Amino acid sequence: MARISIDIPEKQIYSTDLSVRISDINFAGHLAHDAILTLTHECRARFFHFHGWTEINVEGKGIVVSDVAIVYKSEAFFPDDLEMQLYVDNVSKKSLEMVYVITHKNGGKEIARAKTAIVFFDYAERKPCPIPDVFIKVLE
Repeated sequence: MARISIDIPEKQIYSTDLSVRISDINFAGHLAHDAILTLTHECRARFFHFHGWTEINVEGKGIVVSDVAIVYKSEAFFPDDLEMQLYVDNVSKKSLEMVYVITHKNGGKEIARAKTAIVFFDYAERKPCPIPDVFIKVLE
């Protein structure tokens, strides 16, 4: 079976601490796949908030998540403390990839990697748009 591979880019842009909530646990008793996606969204929203933006307002432009990939490395359980590192890669005129590395806060064991393709979007015009310059400056 072919496996998805997510490499860790060089450019880390943000890091935050999160905890596994009881609602993040699946029938097998560990961190659920859908919760990984929710944790990536939380990390991304915190990154935007840290810079005074929202996901629908970076100088009047928003974002759309166009695809997602998740690779599991180990289990996490309630109420584990986690660290999420956020990286960027493949920046183009209108899009980029955000790569998330989730580890146990104590000991650093890697739990998962995820990647979301982000397209900047003009919600007034209902179409993709260039990445705002202020966002590009944060990445530099």
